[in-house]
Amino acid sequence: MIFGEFPQSFYPQLFVACVVVPGNELGDTGEFGERFIDNKRVEGTIEEMLEGTMNFLRRNMKTSVIINSNGKRINRTEYPMEALREAVANSLIHRDYSTQTENAYVSVNMYNDRIEIINPGNLYGTNKLEKLGTATTMESRNPTIVRILEEKGSVIENRHSGIPTMKREMKKYGLPEPEFYEERDSFKVIFRNTSVAENSQTGAQTGAQTGAQSMVHITIDELKEKVLNYCEIPKSSKEIREYVGLSSKTYVADSIIKPLLKAGMLEYTNKKSINARNQKYITVKK
Repeated sequence: MIFGEFPQSFYPQLFVACVVVPGNELGDTGEFGERFIDNKRVEGTIEEMLEGTMNFLRRNMKTSVIINSNGKRINRTEYPMEALREAVANSLIHRDYSTQTENAYVSVNMYNDRIEIINPGNLYGTNKLEKLGTATTMESRNPTIVRILEEKGSVIENRHSGIPTMKREMKKYGLPEPEFYEERDSFKVIFRNTSVAENSQTGAQTGAQTGAQSMVHITIDELKEKVLNYCEIPKSSKEIREYVGLSSKTYVADSIIKPLLKAGMLEYTNKKSINARNQKYITVKK
């Protein structure tokens, strides 16, 4: 599974089944009765399946193009790719490779409102859902795979950092934390795209109908309007950055916050000390 030329010639069931569903549940159909917008059987080594699955997700994901007043483009994917990569890698590394699940495969299902990643096998040994993402040492079902991939550094960078990374990246996007479920003989991770940083409904429909990457163009003025709606309750600059999905402090401050302050549309909550560490911003009521 790590060094083989084509592991599926010996273990045909060890693949990733990727599908895009035209709705929110399996069985939903599209405008022309299609049950899947796109589907792909991803095979190869663990590294090859990881890259192939990420390419599938990227191809079928909406991307917002934020355009500032100078015409500079900043692309923002519908979901944080780093969070998805960690989840897919975990599903391949920690899946049950025993004879108990010899006919099972990893599933990656894309719906309008979420992505579900399902791998064969429950949590291993004494591992519990409540321990996920904590400092507690977790047992590994496949320690040899973990050790080799850790040494190669191409799939695993820091052991036990996967789930904290998923949570951190989803928070940066203003999206709900990933959800983890143990089901009968399988483990599921769900990423939802419903958030305060709404996706364009038109873009969502286009992506669902074509299965191709939908580009939703957002101007800096549209972002400012979203921030004004968001700041009806006081928000910090960090919260604003996470909301719009941009990590650059300077860019968000210079392109969004300062212009709104100058226009009298946004104001400081602490006017006596505008550089205070706990400074927040609130929309000016008209």
